[in-house]
Amino acid sequence: MKNLTIDIGNSSVKLAVFEQDTMLEMMICEQAVLAQIDVLVKKYGIKKSILSSVAIENKDITEYLRSTTDFIELTADTPLPLKLEYDTPNTLGLDRIAAAVGAMSMKPAADLLVIDAGTCNTYDFVSADGVFKGGNITPGVEMRLKAMHTFTGRLPEVPTADCAQLLGTSTQTALQCGAFWGVVYEIDGFIEALKLLYPKISVFFTGGYAFYFEKRIKNRIFAVSNLVPIGLNKILIYNDSL
Repeated sequence: MKNLTIDIGNSSVKLAVFEQDTMLEMMICEQAVLAQIDVLVKKYGIKKSILSSVAIENKDITEYLRSTTDFIELTADTPLPLKLEYDTPNTLGLDRIAAAVGAMSMKPAADLLVIDAGTCNTYDFVSADGVFKGGNITPGVEMRLKAMHTFTGRLPEVPTADCAQLLGTSTQTALQCGAFWGVVYEIDGFIEALKLLYPKISVFFTGGYAFYFEKRIKNRIFAVSNLVPIGLNKILIYNDSL
């Protein structure tokens, strides 16, 4: 039986087809295009699907999936294979939930830090007994660069860059290296702080900007680019078992 997961993020959409735990195909789009979803549903004979969206409502997509598959739209009320200890579950990012489930499925019964480097950076902790304890949200590298341009009078808007040097030698590289190394040290700082509390913690690293930073992080990490789709598929399988 084939499953379809749809992860609609702030800047891209990931469509993934699974057979049990095996990913058969992944498609990354700039926006949710119903025609591409239809192609995958017909190509693989999709029976079950799940959608997670941090963006606007996608009425045409949800209506199509409800009419063609056994469909779940991930919400705060969806049954999960982990427990949430979060004061405002209705505002908890669905991508954060899915990434946590994905990490827990890959390393069960372990303390986990799940880092997602995207439009924003998120840091989420899952305890060894399968409880989502909370986390932090910070500006992503691109957001930092845009903010420095927007909230100052003369600093230019510059693109993100993978900075080999620690210090910039122009205003552009000072902005780029400041934003880049700021994220790197932030990531290592969160890891080091949690390692003091949970010495055996495992760190999972994902997100659209993860490739910028993974080789610069001094701590040991598990870089998994498709952690959210993996988690969505696990949530779909879990609900099918209820």
